[in-house]
Amino acid sequence: MKPANSKKTKNKSTEKQRPTLDLDTLAPIILTVLVAMVCLTIFLGENKGIQVHLSLPKDGIVGPYETIVFKFSEPFDPDLIADLISFTPIHEGYLEWVDTYTLQFVPTIPYEKGVTYSLKISPGEATTTGREIKKMGYWKFSLREPRITFLVTNNGQSSLWSMDIDGGSSKQLTDQSLKVMTFDVAQSGDFIIFTSANDRNGINLWRVGRDGKNASLLLDCGGDRCTTPVIAPNDKQIAYSREAVGPAPDLPFGSPRTWVLDLESGTDRPVYEDQQILGYNPSWSPNSKKLASFDGIADLIHLIDFETGEQFLFPSNTGGPVTWSPDSTKFLYTVLAQTEEGGRTQVHLADLSINKTSIFVGEKDERDYSYYSIAWSSREDRAVLSLRPNADQLTQSLWVFNPSLLDGIIIAGDPEYTYNSPQWDPWGSALLYQQFKLRGQNTPEIALWIPGYEKPRILAKGLMPHWLP
Repeated sequence: MKPANSKKTKNKSTEKQRPTLDLDTLAPIILTVLVAMVCLTIFLGENKGIQVHLSLPKDGIVGPYETIVFKFSEPFDPDLIADLISFTPIHEGYLEWVDTYTLQFVPTIPYEKGVTYSLKISPGEATTTGREIKKMGYWKFSLREPRITFLVTNNGQSSLWSMDIDGGSSKQLTDQSLKVMTFDVAQSGDFIIFTSANDRNGINLWRVGRDGKNASLLLDCGGDRCTTPVIAPNDKQIAYSREAVGPAPDLPFGSPRTWVLDLESGTDRPVYEDQQILGYNPSWSPNSKKLASFDGIADLIHLIDFETGEQFLFPSNTGGPVTWSPDSTKFLYTVLAQTEEGGRTQVHLADLSINKTSIFVGEKDERDYSYYSIAWSSREDRAVLSLRPNADQLTQSLWVFNPSLLDGIIIAGDPEYTYNSPQWDPWGSALLYQQFKLRGQNTPEIALWIPGYEKPRILAKGLMPHWLP
């Protein structure tokens, strides 16, 4: 049996051998370690240089107007960085400084189909204090194949569908519980805005992704009717027509007025403070700075320049669509004029750069050609116009022409059919439209025309074709 004090003696011996550190001793050691770590971090940072990350998808497949975002690990000088960025092949666009750490490239024309782009950031000074990008960055990307989207109606329901331009790989984008009325596709092709009635007899705005995912209520309009949404080409705003609910259930809705919803801030407001200014079927200029809308009571097209605040008026009594030139300085619209020979539909050209309006088509027509649907492509030399080519023909044909020469061809002119709703793709190289056979029980069809086709190709049965780039 061990002595009673043997364990105590051992513990005392162990305690004497264990080193002890107080705060006064630890403080210099901790400080030395921290200083060493800071020095090491600074050394590694100086050696590594400024890092750059891009927003490109992992598969390198982008939309036609993909904005490429550059994220830098440190504040940078945008002028110095601009000299380090290069595209192969060169593509039109501009660099936009977002904040201290962010720069983005915004294309002004769509990326070309079938082209693989290379984007390079070369090593070099990135700040005025000498901080550098030391490692070259290199990325590749190419364009995804465009699809089309359209409205399908069946048994009292209507939903959005998409498909490829070969007529295959069709996909339903909206649920049957939502009855789609009108819609528009973002120029980027990333999302769609559509309208659907609510349980208060109003009409709401909805948003859904290009793949049919993440459908969500964008704007609850209550008892108001929010219709004809049009997305600004920069994808940041939506113009639409809004009819206020009547003050009593048995009273009609108010006249339509043009509103704009900002997708970034959520601000929703009427375009004009003057409640006497009505507006329907709004149309954005390609640069997203101007907006036109039709006032059916006053027979006027109202135009506002958001950049300058200027407003313009153009007499028009057809309610037909407005279409813009690619540079946003001109637009075309239709007018029913009374001449000595009787009523004549004319196409007028408003040139905002010289503040002048002139008769573009139809000044000396011997009869009325009933011009209506009109669409200017992203190319200055290509547009389309619907017209009635023969006096005894009730239906509309489609004429593709060069606006500077007024020379073109009829691409769809079967007298058994009428054609409307033309939509150019982002490159102005292909045209979608809707056709309908007047006699018999027939469903509207979506057709595609591309230069070189012997005749247009029918893609699907449906309404309101749009490109889904």
